[in-house]
Amino acid sequence: MIIVQAKAIPKDETSKNKIIEAAANLIEKSKLENGNINYNLYSNVQEDTLLFVEQWENLDILKAHLQTEHFNQFGADINGLLKEDLDINVFSAENVEL
Repeated sequence: MIIVQAKAIPKDETSKNKIIEAAANLIEKSKLENGNINYNLYSNVQEDTLLFVEQWENLDILKAHLQTEHFNQFGADINGLLKEDLDINVFSAENVEL
């Protein structure tokens, strides 16, 4: 399984609201993709940041997601709304022995 955490820092409250609105379509369509386990957006209660948390069956499925129309449209929709680039971390459960 692959887990993605993408932290977004909006420029201001208006930008934050626009990002949340744009994310609704992204989340809805991403959850319908083959190989998606979970896809949600969270708002930090202590600071004005947003966190996307995604779960995918494997890395190839995640790579296919990055090529979808709804993913690319979201990128266009949030252009200019962030203080800095998304801080993206990708984790894999493969090769981890417990």
